[in-house]
Amino acid sequence: MINDKHVRIRIAGRSRSTPKTAANWKLSNGPADLEDELRRTPQLIKHWKYLWRREFVELRRGNAIVGTGHVDETTDDASVLWIILSNGRGRMLIHHLDGIDIWRLDHRITDQPSHP
Repeated sequence: MINDKHVRIRIAGRSRSTPKTAANWKLSNGPADLEDELRRTPQLIKHWKYLWRREFVELRRGNAIVGTGHVDETTDDASVLWIILSNGRGRMLIHHLDGIDIWRLDHRITDQPSHP
């Protein structure tokens, strides 16, 4: 039986009341939580000119993850990227015709980047 202040739990034939505190409830801020969740999901970047230096990305070929790393350099026309691979695996040159998709993983990056 549930009322405003207590939740009744039935354990092995006996009844016990357990107070439900505010810490047990997840509060939602509405659109702000949705926006935060969207920033945490990977985003496919089709135009590499929108990638920033030192941005953390995931490299995929189809559904397979090839690796992860940080953007090091891009050419002026953004057709070629240098990626510093994670776990000390070196640096990788990727051309836009290589069939590798770049997915943005860095949740700190928003629509309006701030550069120092």
